[in-house]
Amino acid sequence: MRIGPGRALPLLLLCAGCFGGAPAAPPANAPPDADIAAFSTRIQGFYSALEDVPLDALVTYQNKHLSDCFETPGAFSDYFSALATEARHQHFRDMTARAVRVRKFDFTNPDEALVEVAFTSVHQRALRFWSIGFDRLDTWHRIDGIWRIVPAKL
Repeated sequence: MRIGPGRALPLLLLCAGCFGGAPAAPPANAPPDADIAAFSTRIQGFYSALEDVPLDALVTYQNKHLSDCFETPGAFSDYFSALATEARHQHFRDMTARAVRVRKFDFTNPDEALVEVAFTSVHQRALRFWSIGFDRLDTWHRIDGIWRIVPAKL
C-alpha cells in the first residue's frame, strides 16, 4: 500500500501525539546548542585521530592535535599510558585501534561532559579473527573556554 505525501502528514502528526508529541526539552545542565556542536566536533576530531595509529608509538605522542586536548604534558602522558596499557591487555594487533567510535556523551554541567568511547581492533594472533575491543569513559572539562580531557588518576 502506498501512502502519498498528502496522507502521510496527518498520520505523522497523529503518531507524534500518541508518543508524547514534541521532543523532550534538553536537560537543564546542558550548554547552548552552539557549544554542544563545537564540543561534538572537537571530540570527533580527537577520537578519529586515534584510529589506525599505534597507541604506544612516538608518532602518537608527537601529534600536536592530540596533545592540544590536554591541559598539561603530564595529563597527556597519563591518558596515553592508560590507553596503551588497555590495548596491550586486550591484545590489540600492532597496538592499533582499527575503529574508535563515540557512543554517547552527556553533560554533567555546562563545563563538564562524560564521553563513552569504544575502541575496536583485531587480535594480535591472526587465527583469532574476530573483533576485540574495550570501552572507555572519558571526562572532558571546559577550561578557559577550551574543552580538554582530564584523565583518571592511575
